[in-house]
This record gives sequence, structure tokens and C-alpha cells, in this order.
Amino acid sequence: MEQKNHRLLQCALEIMKYISKQPKGVSFKEICTITDLPKSSVHNLVQTMCNMNFLQKKENYNEYRIGLQCFEVGNAYLSTNPFYSVAKDIVENVSIRCNQTTHFGILNGHDTIYLYKFDSNQPLRIVSHTGKRIPAHATAIGKALLSGLSKAELDELYRNYKLEAITEHTITSLDELEKQIEEVRKTHIAYEAEESSPYVRCIAVPICNRIGNVIAALSVSFPIYQNTLNADTFKQVLFDAKRQLEAALLTLDM
Repeated sequence: MEQKNHRLLQCALEIMKYISKQPKGVSFKEICTITDLPKSSVHNLVQTMCNMNFLQKKENYNEYRIGLQCFEVGNAYLSTNPFYSVAKDIVENVSIRCNQTTHFGILNGHDTIYLYKFDSNQPLRIVSHTGKRIPAHATAIGKALLSGLSKAELDELYRNYKLEAITEHTITSLDELEKQIEEVRKTHIAYEAEESSPYVRCIAVPICNRIGNVIAALSVSFPIYQNTLNADTFKQVLFDAKRQLEAALLTLDM
């Protein structure tokens, strides 16, 4: 019985993770394909998740999307994280000083997850949002996060993993990715040019805890046509923010 309940919980979490990546919703038939449970068990599980507002059934369709309870649980992660409260103000300040979009994120497997995004007043907007997941190899913020891994850890992470191209400029060679990450380790700054979004450049810095482990990263994104002098200014602002964030970490129990 205990093993059965464990399996049901695992399936429920897998369903939520899968549906969270499908903005248009998922059919019941598709949900059945991602579990190895009998159809009747999946139906009961999905119904329970809907009753508890973890899933929401689309009216007049046999399709499901993430429910409001998932938002509440996810928001609790940020509201109970003391570092996020400090980082939020600093990320906003970087955006204001640079008049560009800023992102603050963490590494999760092969991906970067944006914990916070602050938009600028620039006409060219970055298509992203808080909670978005994007391949780490395709972004400056991802490369900054990956710089916290050793070469052996990086090789293990990307073993049997294909580096997919998001744009024609995305790095798809592990050797090239490792070369760039090694440079990030030396300089503490990462770069990207149209690797995740056309016409957009990005600069990022890793954020380290008191023992030197990379736990987050902060980036500034800006149009490709802006000159090098602006990029140099952005780097200085990022390094200032890095010092502030790492100083704040010394005062927190993290």
C-alpha cells in the first residue's frame, strides 16, 4: 500500500511538471501516455488534483492546465527565501541603472530557471518571464551558472545530452561550451550574442556563497546594436551588484 501511494504521488508530480511546460494545456489522453498507471487510476488522480486546484480543466474541453494552487506553492518558494527578497531589490536597481532588462536565475539540471525578471523601458523587449526554463548552454546567465561546475561535473551533466540550437548562433559543441565556461571561471563574467534570442546580447555574472559555490547568476540583456561602451558600463554595474549580493549572503543562513 505504501509503495502504491508513493507511486501515485510520483505520478502526480510528473503530471504537474509536464503540464507546466505546455501553455496551451494537455488532453487527458496525453496525460495517460506519461504515466504507467491504468486509465481509471489516472482519471481518479487527475480529478483529485483538480478538486485541490493543482490542475484546472478547460471549459468545454477535455484538456487540463496548471491550477492556482501551483502558483501559491511556487510563490511560497520565493516569499520564504530570504536571499530572494534581497536579490529582488538589487536586480531592479541594475535594470534601472542600465535601462535594460535584467534576469536573476538558478541552475536546475541542464536549464536555467528565472526566479526574477525586471523589464526596462526599451522598445525591444525580451520574451521571458519569471519561472521560465531555458537551456543553460544557450544563455550568458546559464554559462555563469555552469561555471560553478568542475570539468568532470560538466562532462557528466552533458553526457549523452544534445546541445540543441535555439538560434543559428547557439553553441552546439560541448568543447566550445567548455572553452567559454573556463573563461568565465577566470574572468567571472559570461557573454552571449543572439544565442537564445535574435538581436539580443547578454552579459552575466555568477553569484557565490560564503564557501565559493555558485548558487545563482544575474544578467543584463540588451540590443545587439548597442555599442561596446555601453557593454563596459553594464559589466561594472553587474560587478557592483555581484559584490552586494555576495555580501548579503554572508549575513544569511544559506
